[in-house]
Amino acid sequence: MKTAEVLEHLEKLSQNLAIDLRYEKGDFKGGLCRVKDQRILIINSKLPDEEKIKIFLSELGQLDLQNTYVLPVIRELIEEQAENT
Repeated sequence: MKTAEVLEHLEKLSQNLAIDLRYEKGDFKGGLCRVKDQRILIINSKLPDEEKIKIFLSELGQLDLQNTYVLPVIRELIEEQAENT
């Protein structure tokens, strides 16, 4: 699967999980945070797609995805990232 496709699937997964996704400019990489009851994933828009994917995989890997449909190849990437962290 191409990098752009992986990124697109991760963006859709975030949306399905009711995570507010924001691409912003700044001196940071990104991460998941909570403001009141809203989960927000902020990612530096200047990062290469590969780095954006790593952030997605790392942050989504911390969530309980057992009852959420995740494309098998994406689930595998999330699990691999969790093992390497």
